[in-house]
Amino acid sequence: MKRRSFIGVGLLGSALLVVGGGAGLALRSGDSAVKPKRALQVLTPTAFPVMVAVAARVMLGTTGDPIEIAHRVDETLRFAPKQAQRDMNLVLGLFENALTGLLTRGQPTPFTLLSEADQDAALKAWRDSRVATLRGAYHGLRKLSLAAHYASPDAFAEVKYPGPSITKVAPPAMSARGALVVPETPSVEDMPQ
Repeated sequence: MKRRSFIGVGLLGSALLVVGGGAGLALRSGDSAVKPKRALQVLTPTAFPVMVAVAARVMLGTTGDPIEIAHRVDETLRFAPKQAQRDMNLVLGLFENALTGLLTRGQPTPFTLLSEADQDAALKAWRDSRVATLRGAYHGLRKLSLAAHYASPDAFAEVKYPGPSITKVAPPAMSARGALVVPETPSVEDMPQ
């Protein structure tokens, strides 16, 4: 075999190893032990454990249940446009991706399989990244976790919030013709002059 063809075969083989290894890393699955407690509306079954892991790290030191926070995020996302819903699942998939982990933090391990300290380091790497998309994704995940936890009445006592001072009255049941129960209104004679 000539030297040039040997080098060409060597380069081709190296390229195939890089692509094959990258594909293997990209397809590496994370922790599948975390299961949703109820049906998911927006998050995929593979994105849900990632959201749980992110919520666990973001809400460290609070009374928040990461699984419940992930469910609240999922329920909130149902009001988002379809593109935003797809983007959230893509961001969580990218965050979990071992190849992305290798490129952003130097570890070819899915996020959900990292130790707590390494998960904190991964979050910090995205927070401090020079890539605006990664920074934006980090802040979006963090804010969704915080909002999902602190919007719940269960968290009010944690921050010494007494709750809303005005109670919202439920509207009457409606039909196509209007309210099913019409409240009594004072007549003109009963009104003060």
